[in-house]
Amino acid sequence: MTRKLLLPAVLLVLLQVPALAQTADPPAPPKYCKPSLFYAGDFGPKSKNVNGLANEEDILVSYAAVLVPFDVPKTQKWKVTGLFTNDFSSVDLIDPQQAAWSISTGVTQGSCGTAVASGNSHASFTPTGRGDFGFNEYTTLVKIKATQLQPGRYWLTTIPECTNTSYCSDARYFATSFAGKPADPFGPPEPCNLAYSTTTPGRNCTGGQHQKMCQRFSAGVLGTEQGGDALRDSDGK
Repeated sequence: MTRKLLLPAVLLVLLQVPALAQTADPPAPPKYCKPSLFYAGDFGPKSKNVNGLANEEDILVSYAAVLVPFDVPKTQKWKVTGLFTNDFSSVDLIDPQQAAWSISTGVTQGSCGTAVASGNSHASFTPTGRGDFGFNEYTTLVKIKATQLQPGRYWLTTIPECTNTSYCSDARYFATSFAGKPADPFGPPEPCNLAYSTTTPGRNCTGGQHQKMCQRFSAGVLGTEQGGDALRDSDGK
């Protein structure tokens, strides 16, 4: 199967290389996703169609964002304290060490919805131990001021930045996506095929790149529940 990284308006087919070995640990959110509210999971042996979509602010691409959907269950309220995406990267750093981030509602084809919280914050950039396409994968994670979310559907972004001309001349970042069974998911499943992307901040979001498979992005939300327990939602996929 040919694998490919998805660029804004351009499909770039790359040479497939073996993914790094996956762990056989029981399903659980990764250590950096604690306290965890939501983790879509990472690609594993049963995943299909592993891809990447441009998610970056760097010298080669001034702006590209992936908006990843997540659901707050009907009987819960969330206190969100952090966000992250897992990103394939051509380099082993971000410089400056920060990422633009947002939590939005009402994202649809052509519209990036309304940001309920956003910022540009210090970010960690940590290798996950996975990789593909000749790129290693890193977690771009920001801690944010506690944000209360009511039940409903939201979209998150964290965008790695690399604008230092001394180190970032060939920096590229791609939000990791996959179809099939995820490894180590936690919380409500990520809705299928509802991620969007844009190359214009806050405008012109487009989606639906993968309709034949249930495609998800590897991303997560840190924080704690503020409401009662709820049964785990299911999108039936």
